Amino acid sequence: MGLGAAIALLASLIAPAAYAAPVQPDVVNGRAPEPGEVRALVSVSAGGFTCGGTLVDSLHVITAAHCSVDAAGNPLSPSSVRVGWSTTTARPIPSYAVAAVSVHPKYNTTTFANDLAVLELKSPIPGATPMLVASAAKGIAALTAGAQVRSAGFGRIAVNGPLSGVALVADLVVVPDRVCGGTKLSYQVGGIDFYGYGKEVDTANAVCAIGVVPGTTQIIDTCQGDSGGPLYSGSGVAARLVGVVSVGDGCAGIDEAGQEMPTKVPGVYARTTPALDWLRSVGVDMSDTGLAPPTITSAIAQGIGIDVTAAPGSATRIDTITITAVSATDAADRAECTSIVVSAGASCRLEPLTPGSSYAVTAVATAGDLVSAPSAPISVTVPGRPGAPVIRSGVHAGANRIRLVVIPGADNGAPVTSTSVTCAARGPAKATVPRATGFVVDGSVILELTPGYRYTCRAKSVNIFGKTLSRPYSFSF
Repeated sequence: MGLGAAIALLASLIAPAAYAAPVQPDVVNGRAPEPGEVRALVSVSAGGFTCGGTLVDSLHVITAAHCSVDAAGNPLSPSSVRVGWSTTTARPIPSYAVAAVSVHPKYNTTTFANDLAVLELKSPIPGATPMLVASAAKGIAALTAGAQVRSAGFGRIAVNGPLSGVALVADLVVVPDRVCGGTKLSYQVGGIDFYGYGKEVDTANAVCAIGVVPGTTQIIDTCQGDSGGPLYSGSGVAARLVGVVSVGDGCAGIDEAGQEMPTKVPGVYARTTPALDWLRSVGVDMSDTGLAPPTITSAIAQGIGIDVTAAPGSATRIDTITITAVSATDAADRAECTSIVVSAGASCRLEPLTPGSSYAVTAVATAGDLVSAPSAPISVTVPGRPGAPVIRSGVHAGANRIRLVVIPGADNGAPVTSTSVTCAARGPAKATVPRATGFVVDGSVILELTPGYRYTCRAKSVNIFGKTLSRPYSFSF
């Protein structure tokens, strides 16, 4: 669709509409999406019309301003706007409520300059993968003349034709600004010459793009019903939003009467790069670095596991947080848990882990197919058997008694329940001389022994994970 002859055409369409509704560029001569390619594409139902949109973080959709205003150019009431998303490429039924509608403050209802709007959802769309907005540098680089870009939508497959029941993708080429904003120069794509719109298009905030099916004269273009959908560069989770389907003249070289246009024109797309500050001001996540790593807010060892709580690392709402613990000495000794994010964070338990081992605990956030880098690691030691107790010294404490000074073993995260000492005669006497055992109280124990023998004593500290023995302590009594 284009603009030169389109302005008059658009004016005729605006009057009966509930909002300023130009010819809304589904995709003509589009292709089926690659797996996961359109997971950020949404359907926007507003004021009785259907447009496209792009989920750019878990709570914000970028669409066209002309899809979001009434006949006077005022933002539609959020209650009249719904957003739909499908786990497949099938056209979704709008089902997500909108909390706020923000229209670009410099949107022009006559020229459609700055044709951008942001819808803030009341709740995230589970499982949807946002398409991040390109940074200024990436946006400028992606829209240089001749660059390959793509658009997608559920709109009409021909001028005034039926809407598509599935998402279709348009492979497009960026038209030079001097052509898009002029009338005398042309730019050839696939052997076809395309002309611009003159001063009706301000290339400071808009860009032209068009495509041709290789080896044919079939023009690839967005069409009625695609307005507000994405213009993007890159693929997979690296895809970045660089524009929004705006306006045009006819679809794929065919005018509104169904006749072939003698002068072919490209589609017009609103650039996102000039609007980055405004997008940021209305709450859109503008990091363009993927999801920020989450933050581990607590990691507490309990029993043979670790209870962990983590929070998102930025304002972007995320679907899940996956937490992993890896042993400091054995990479195969690890545990993992995943939790859905509720309110401001997520909690889960890592188990079973090896008692007494130290672990590096990290967290990773996901939103659809977007995955963050790991959080900064936190070292946590799982409770284990006590440390080894130590017999420090022994002195006679009366006729047949000895007093031993003992340091109980460290608790290693689980309280020591008891420390005891057992002494046994050495050599052949071991079988006939009774051994003596007693519990350590206030750092010492008094044992009654049979005089005249050499003894070996060992202390034992116990907690819920087991016992640990001291080194042997020998003496003659």
